[in-house]
Amino acid sequence: MTEKRKRILNLLTIAGFSLYFIILFSERLAAVILSPTHGAEYALNAKLTFNYIAYAVTALSLAAGSVLFVRLFVMVGRSLRGGKEYLFEEHAKEWCVAATVLLFGGMMHTGFTLAGVQFVSYGFLIGAMIVKCVACCMSGEDKTVVILSVVYITLFSMSIPVCYISFMRLALRVPFFISEFLAVLLLVPAFGWQLLRYMRRGVADFTPVIPCAMALLSGAVVALQWTEDVNLFVLIFAVLTLVCYCASVPILRKRLSHTGSLLSKNKEGSMQEEQIEGEGQK
Repeated sequence: MTEKRKRILNLLTIAGFSLYFIILFSERLAAVILSPTHGAEYALNAKLTFNYIAYAVTALSLAAGSVLFVRLFVMVGRSLRGGKEYLFEEHAKEWCVAATVLLFGGMMHTGFTLAGVQFVSYGFLIGAMIVKCVACCMSGEDKTVVILSVVYITLFSMSIPVCYISFMRLALRVPFFISEFLAVLLLVPAFGWQLLRYMRRGVADFTPVIPCAMALLSGAVVALQWTEDVNLFVLIFAVLTLVCYCASVPILRKRLSHTGSLLSKNKEGSMQEEQIEGEGQK
């Protein structure tokens, strides 16, 4: 891959993460500002415990996320003014941590939540992963592994349930609230880890712990909410994530074993060449 293409892909990756932050931050900030007295049951003056927790998480997410992203923007600006190229790969951890922190706020449903705007912001983050996919494929890495990884991570991200209010009977409401907040608390960092691993190595983490945790936590949210409302979105993407995982693992094992056999053959061949050269010198 030429240096020009590398620079373009690097800029597109930074742009994807930046637009994700700008759009999601703006949407969440507007929701926090407009919702204290408006938003029906999601308004703060509704005096519901769920709203206090949801707005606190959103506010903390906005505060921490803005600090992290502004720091990154300043670093990019300094590099541009100094005539130096800012390489995303060297700062992938900082970008992925910032994106994960902001995502906590995106998982809280508040008054004036604009789901369409949120999906646009997530689209730019997925776009950054696709740019990484293109870069890996152009660099000669295994296309099957790279593509399966980005599909798996995208499906996994959609299987994380958003925290919604509920008016079920108390016996179901309390465990439902606990399960949905616990799902966000554990699955958002799991997504952040997957994102970081992919943006660094071009491959997802296909260990069974993450999809099993998702199935348990997201499944509990869907099951507990079933009598009130069926969350088809989470249900569909949870199933698709598990299907993708189960279909990908045997393919990846086969690809990796084949790659390993090729590497061993290449090593044997190079050793034989060294032996022949040594005998010729003698």
